[in-house]
Amino acid sequence: MRYLGRIGKYIVLLFASCILALNGYSQNSNRHYIQQHQELALNLSDSFGIPVALILAVAIVESGAGNSRNARILHNHFGMKAGNKYRVVRGIKTKYRCYDSDSASYLDFCTYLSKRKFYPKLKGNSNVNAWLNAMTKSGYSASPTEWKRRIRLHIKKYKLQELQPVNVGAKPQQ
Repeated sequence: MRYLGRIGKYIVLLFASCILALNGYSQNSNRHYIQQHQELALNLSDSFGIPVALILAVAIVESGAGNSRNARILHNHFGMKAGNKYRVVRGIKTKYRCYDSDSASYLDFCTYLSKRKFYPKLKGNSNVNAWLNAMTKSGYSASPTEWKRRIRLHIKKYKLQELQPVNVGAKPQQ
């Protein structure tokens, strides 16, 4: 820092302050997202037997805590694709599914998992690592190692494992 001069030091300090502020914004954004979607995730976890921590962490990672273009415009919080061909939806060219609401996106994600081969063995199991391994093995993520690391990081950082539904493993509602 001694070579930068006074103005250079101020620029470095300003840059560092911006990074710290953005990190604080990100944490607050994630906490707000969790509060906003916690009840929905708890209810779906209760109905489908999928860990609430998994539902919320995947949503945070896939949607940037609701800040991604897909989450804001398409209400798609899980990166669910509609197929391999692009189409124009709500003014954007996309391969992703479009939902009428955030709730519809969450429900579709849980329904999607409930139709996977691994679901009957894991339903009601709160072991998030078992779910993550099964999901990546079935091709849910294009970058499985990094994706699992990020999911685990959010679960730990925001103590999502502490959120538990009332009736884990109940039959899914039709």
